[in-house]
Amino acid sequence: MPFVVITILFALVGAYALGAGAAALAFLTARNRSLPSAPTEWPPVTVVPSQGADPGALRDALASCEYPTDRVEVTHSDAPASTASGSAPTSDNVILTLPPGAEVPPEWPQSMVRPCQTDASVVVGPTLVRHDNLFLPRLEALQHLGRLTRLGGTAHLGLPIGPGTANRALNADARPSASPSSEGPAPLGPPPTTSVTFNSAPEAAVTRPAAGSFVDLLRRQAERFHHALRTPSRFVQAQAIGRWGINAVLLACSAVAIILPAWRQPTLVALLGKMGADMLLAVPAASHFGERGLLRSIVATVLVLMVSTSLAGGWALVGSSKPDSLDRAGVDT
Repeated sequence: MPFVVITILFALVGAYALGAGAAALAFLTARNRSLPSAPTEWPPVTVVPSQGADPGALRDALASCEYPTDRVEVTHSDAPASTASGSAPTSDNVILTLPPGAEVPPEWPQSMVRPCQTDASVVVGPTLVRHDNLFLPRLEALQHLGRLTRLGGTAHLGLPIGPGTANRALNADARPSASPSSEGPAPLGPPPTTSVTFNSAPEAAVTRPAAGSFVDLLRRQAERFHHALRTPSRFVQAQAIGRWGINAVLLACSAVAIILPAWRQPTLVALLGKMGADMLLAVPAASHFGERGLLRSIVATVLVLMVSTSLAGGWALVGSSKPDSLDRAGVDT
């Protein structure tokens, strides 16, 4: 293997491992932070389901939650959020948004509203993938746990978290003035000028369905890349390009190593280093949210992630040149 290729390969893996270590450490710090105390009076809440969701089913689910039912309203995703009285949201109103197909635990509204009553304009909550112990959903669920660690660590460090945060709570004054579009009930990321808090409480976690096929998984990943590349934050753009770059380079080196034996050992060492970094990302969130059983799929997950991320990154770059080709409400974190 040429020296320049070895240098690029190990520089990418080293930078990725350092970033994974920083995110994991920050997540471990953030998850030990306790939620603020409950307010003396719970504020009115407007829940905005994803486009195409059944508001009636969501109302039934929220009826079993512990939040005061007279202070909760579910609005259609294609209509402006409003309070139960039909007026526009006031400054003490909290808007809750959900990813497509989300299922919520009984403690979800309180867990999301409590930190939103302090100094946070936007509170981002975790989303878990329902995998039912199936092969491809397990891999997606484990990949997603790594993203949760990165999300929580990035938010704790005060850095931009990027798009795709569908489980969140917003103060009414933090909501963009533009009305919802066909892309979904709310923007894919928080407004850039607002303060963002990651709520790591297990009670704040909602679940969403896994991708139905490998192509659907590719599209979801391409959507994340597509929206990350369109954000104004250079940090978010660099993160997306870096993740695509390391997987694309590893995939290319692995393909060459099949033919040239001299490439095999350096490629294997780099792949093992990348696998260790991915394990470092997955363990904190998997332990915190009770999904440690998924960690036995780490080898398959890293290999599939190498292929899918490389393909999805290319798809996103092609899709960026075609308006609205990858603009959907299905992106979440």
